[in-house]
This record gives sequence, C-alpha cells and structure tokens, in this order.
Amino acid sequence: MAKKNQKYFVCSECGYESTKWFAKCPSCNEWNTAVEFTADVFDNTTVQSTSEILFLTDDIKEPVKIKTGFKELDEILYGGLVESGVYLLAGEPGIGKSTFLTQLSSNIGNEKTVIYVSGEESAEQVFQRFKRLNVKTNKSKIGLVFENSMEKIVSLIEKLKDKPDLLIIDSIQTIKSEKFSSYAGSVLQVKEVTRYLSEYCKKKGITLIVVGHVTKGGIIAGPKILEHMVDAVLQFELEKTSGLRMLRILKNRYGPTDEILMFEMTQIGLKAISEYTQYFLKDYKNASGNVLTIVKEGSKLIPIEIQALVSKPVYGNPRRVTSGAPLDRLLMIIAVLSKRLRLPFESKDIFLSTSGGFKISDTSSDLAIAYALLSSLFDISTVDSIVVMGEIGLDGNVRHIRSLEKRIDFARKIGITNIVIPNSKLEYKDIIKIKNLTTMLKKFFS
Repeated sequence: MAKKNQKYFVCSECGYESTKWFAKCPSCNEWNTAVEFTADVFDNTTVQSTSEILFLTDDIKEPVKIKTGFKELDEILYGGLVESGVYLLAGEPGIGKSTFLTQLSSNIGNEKTVIYVSGEESAEQVFQRFKRLNVKTNKSKIGLVFENSMEKIVSLIEKLKDKPDLLIIDSIQTIKSEKFSSYAGSVLQVKEVTRYLSEYCKKKGITLIVVGHVTKGGIIAGPKILEHMVDAVLQFELEKTSGLRMLRILKNRYGPTDEILMFEMTQIGLKAISEYTQYFLKDYKNASGNVLTIVKEGSKLIPIEIQALVSKPVYGNPRRVTSGAPLDRLLMIIAVLSKRLRLPFESKDIFLSTSGGFKISDTSSDLAIAYALLSSLFDISTVDSIVVMGEIGLDGNVRHIRSLEKRIDFARKIGITNIVIPNSKLEYKDIIKIKNLTTMLKKFFS
C-alpha cells in the first residue's frame, strides 16, 4: 500500500489546521503561529480490516472498576474509576485539586500501583503534602515523577516491571512533547499530549487522570476538544461563602452526568459530606424571610434554606444582591410579584441568600424565593418549619416540577409536614396546593 508525505500547518495558539501556510491565523487572528507538520497519507483505500462487528446479543464484559476510597465518590461514579478510563479534573487554583489527588493516591495505593506526575511543584512540596495529609499506605505502591517532558514520562513508565494501575498528570498544561516546537500549555501541546497519553493508557490498560486549569470565567482552559477526548470531566467548584468544595460531573461516558459531591476542607484534607440535611439545616430558624426548599442536583435531593431581606433603600437607588441564587431569576420573580400582585418591590432593597452560599439553578426554588420575599416584606413567619416548592411562570401561575413525589417524601423524612406545592392531582394529606401567586398571598399573608 503506497503512501506519501503531506505537509500541513497548525496554529500553536488555537489549534487551527490548514494545508497551506498562513502568516495570520484565520481563527484567532494571531501572527506567526503556523507550525509545519508532515503526515503520512495513504493513496490506496483498500485496507484489510481486523475489526469485527459486535451485536447486542454478544457477551461483553463489564468494565473493571477501581475503588477510590471515597465511598460517596464511588457511588456517583457507579463503582469507582474505570480501568483504562481517561478523566479530566478541573478547578480554580488553590481549590484543592492536588490535595484531592494526594488523598486519592493514598487510598488507591493500598492495593494498586499509582504514578503521580507533578509538573508544577518541587519534590519537597509534594513530599510535604503527603506528610501533612498523614498518608498511611503501602508507600512502595506510589511513585512520584517530577518531569515536564512527555517522552521522558512514558520512558520511565516503560522501565517499570509492572504497569501502573493509575497515572496522574498534574497538570496537563505543564507537560510538553519534544515533537512540537510550541511552548508547554499552548493549545497544540495540550491537545497532542492529551491525545497521545490517552491512546497510550488505553492500550496499556492504565487509568489516566489529567488536571486542567480553568480560565477567569470558570471554564476549562485549552481547546474544547480536550473535553471531547476524555471519558469523564470532573470539575471542582468553590462555594465562597461557606468554603465548601463541590465536585460536579460534567461529562461521564460510564454513567449519568450532573451528579455532585460536596467536600469540606479540613486540616487533614478533604472530607466528603454524606449528610447534607444536617449540614445545611443546622442553623435554620423560623423567622420572617426564612423558608426551606428542596432542590435536585443530579440524583440527590438537597434541603436548602432561603433567606430574603426586603428593606427601604439606604443609598438612594434600590439594590439587588444575591448569594447562591441567580440574580436574573430573582429579578424575574420580583417583576412578576410587582406586576401580578401590585406590591412595591421596585422601591425596596432586596437581599437574597441560600444556606452555605449553595448555588441553586433548579427553577423549583422560584416559589420559595417568592414566599421569602413576601414573608420579609410583611414581616410574617410561620410557627412551624415549612417547605415550599414550585416554578413561577411570567403569568404568575405556579407550574409543576419534576420529581415532586420524591421531594415530598424527602421533606417528610426530615420531619417537616408543612409542605407547599403547585396545584396537582397528587392526593396527599395536609399538603397545601398553590395555583398562583394570588392564592399564596391570600393563604399566608392576608
């Protein structure tokens, strides 16, 4: 089968490819970023395939899972890390990515061989972190590599008597291939290094975790293709008001996405929070402007306290301040309350907060936000704890929400019987059904 060499050019900044040389990149408009490559192109398309067609009736083995040592993490990953799977772990600087990976290495290193590649920190820093986290494991199972060259890293792995079970790259932006002249962290280097390491680990049966940086906007740095090449994307998010670390699964080829796991940073590392109810409701009190709601994050139901404060403006123009709840959603609810109920929210300062600063995006919290605003405006509170759930439409009607029955059962499990839901056909005793905001106003605040 004949082959010929074909030249092509790649932008070292954005990864744009072209068969012709360019002075200015048509994609990112950068000058002098064209890097020349040569590819082998086969001119004979008659290739003998060694693959075979598989059918759903064939006996396919289940993927082997590696336990992470975090019970809660294993649950949302449906058993643990997949052997030969490729995972991307992203998050802001200082959020705890290296601490998490150190604990992960310690847990897995009891039975499996782990190679931890640090391209950012010195040996003294990494050893100090392992010591600070009190790693008690078979230390001969954990190998540390301080190298930035991809070729040298692979060469060191090849010299091992047995292949490692887990390879950690911290971080992918610091690793450079000698085959490309661009600098480490460039789009071209990140893409090609990730591609090669992914193919190498899948061929050898090694689980790969690469750490990725994020931009100022909170998105994963580097080319978007980086997220397409990996099997799962795990992103650390920081709840700034509470200090909680939230691990969110943005992509998962081996299970569902949008699952979350919350950690609390302690002196001995990250501690997974298993009891969300006790954590978020430990300081809850029945007072005007306070109300409970239940939001759904992935497969988890989380009770959240919403606090609202409606007061006279102090600095002239009315202010709108939120912590945890989306500002756009608050503005929409204020507009609906002002329009449909003719209440003077436009001239008031409004402050809205969630317990622990937990970010909520579930629209089922709309009715709870409206209840909290009305409660603070009229300075009225209920005697007993109350859970309010429902989505508000622009017409002032309360709409149905998903998993309503599960939320009701969950509210009763945590000992709350005063439950407000949208008007539905569900038959429950002692549950208040609200058709629209006018009904709520008459029911609770008239």
